[in-house]
Amino acid sequence: MFGREKSPVWVIIKAAFEEARLRGDRRMGTEHLLLGLLHHDASARALGVDVAAARTALDELDRAALRILGLEVGDVPKTPRKHPKVPDTALTSSARAVLNQAIKATTMKTRDAEAPRHLTLGLLAQERPDPVAQLVDQLSIDRAAVRARMA
Repeated sequence: MFGREKSPVWVIIKAAFEEARLRGDRRMGTEHLLLGLLHHDASARALGVDVAAARTALDELDRAALRILGLEVGDVPKTPRKHPKVPDTALTSSARAVLNQAIKATTMKTRDAEAPRHLTLGLLAQERPDPVAQLVDQLSIDRAAVRARMA
């Protein structure tokens, strides 16, 4: 599709895959989609969070999960290791469902303007144990306030 690389949805999805790669994850999940959304200025403003804070919160959730298993992780190097690219088809079922829902809620003419909003609303609708629900809680994002700002 012509202009696809500049489409906000495409930028968000590419950023989400890159976030998954930077973390060393094999698949792109809903938590990565949230990080990808934070690369979209309007979505980041609506959520009231920046990507650095979200990365830190996600790292803390990972550490907490490992502590539950009795594992303590030391300091993580600030420079990320080189991880392989996450294949474009490697999505969790939740991430695939949220993306499909956001795209189906738009038309080709409205997709660039509306899909980020639908994607944000879809991620906010996820419930625990979905990783994005835990991340939203960790970041203290007020779901109702974000929905009101995006209405």
